[in-house]
Amino acid sequence: MNVSNALIASRPLFDRVRKDRLGFCNEARLRREIEDAGLDAVVASSQANVIYTSGAYLAIDVLPTFIVTTSSGERAAVVNEADAVFLGTYSSIEDIRSFRFGPNSERDALALLVALLNELGLASASLGIELGGFSRVRLATLEAAFAGITWADSEPVFRNARLVKTENEIEVLRGAARATAAAITQAFNDADADETEKLLAARIQSNALLGGADELSHANINAGVHSTLGHTVSLEKQIRPEEVVHVDFGAKYGGYTSDVSRNAVMRAATPKQRDIYDRLFQIHRTLLDWLRPGLAAKEVYEKGQEEFAKVGLSYPWGTLGHSIGLVMHEGFELSAASETVLEPGMVICVEPSHIEQDDARYDVEDMVLIRENGTEILSLGEDISGMHVIT
Repeated sequence: MNVSNALIASRPLFDRVRKDRLGFCNEARLRREIEDAGLDAVVASSQANVIYTSGAYLAIDVLPTFIVTTSSGERAAVVNEADAVFLGTYSSIEDIRSFRFGPNSERDALALLVALLNELGLASASLGIELGGFSRVRLATLEAAFAGITWADSEPVFRNARLVKTENEIEVLRGAARATAAAITQAFNDADADETEKLLAARIQSNALLGGADELSHANINAGVHSTLGHTVSLEKQIRPEEVVHVDFGAKYGGYTSDVSRNAVMRAATPKQRDIYDRLFQIHRTLLDWLRPGLAAKEVYEKGQEEFAKVGLSYPWGTLGHSIGLVMHEGFELSAASETVLEPGMVICVEPSHIEQDDARYDVEDMVLIRENGTEILSLGEDISGMHVIT
């Protein structure tokens, strides 16, 4: 399959995701986390957890949305009347309570939530809510309605449940990773000698949308010394010969986020640039070959530090990667302090990076599935053992 075909190969997958998201939630794991936390139910209110528990890709930045999941597996939703139609079409939830969109939306949504909790027999329950995104007004309303309820933060429940992906989630993340890598490579292929950072960024982002992305996530695309700055925007700056290009890019596919990093060089690399990239790629391959279930995240970070020391490069950050899913940094970092143990079904980003002063940022990042006996590199659709040369 050539790169052009790779750009569109995943479109049918993401169309199916939008039409049928049944089975994306790791329901058994979520129920176990609810029970282990001593809760009777949890209420999802953030976009990621609403998507996770409802199965529908909802944008809920403005209006309140609540998905209630009980320890016995019952689910019900409170959503505005317009999104109720969408939820009824794309989610397996049957109990959907809707309120009118207008000046009383917040009040009406909370009234429906109070009624729902009563009907589910949760008036004196132990309930988990997302305290980080639950306003004081919302909490005060619930406290006034339920004197017997015990409140707890549900964030750890959702975080732990989402760490291990279902097969359907893995399928989406695999498609997202490959489409993202293809979008970057196609942009490198289409770039020319007059390319600017801004134009290259536009190519990559356009390719992602053509390849099935629903929306864009992040686009850190810079060249030369400019790439050594953290998270800067792309400029109308022409990429000069022998400048190394750094791309750290991701998008949203069916609600799930991708995150892939690549390097290219304009016209030709110097011997020093090729040597730096080769050593960095050696670290990357060593880490991917070494990864396996049972390792603590901090062990991965420590292994990375050892490999950097072996090849004479330095790693500038406090994390070597992160878990990924509905959000880019989902659950844990590959850092010196992280005790999280890798399990089959986890998807992580591994990102060795080196900043060469007065030159560029060298960076390779792939999305990796932890399997029973090793790993699957989800984003590797082309040979990246050498830097791509833009001609």
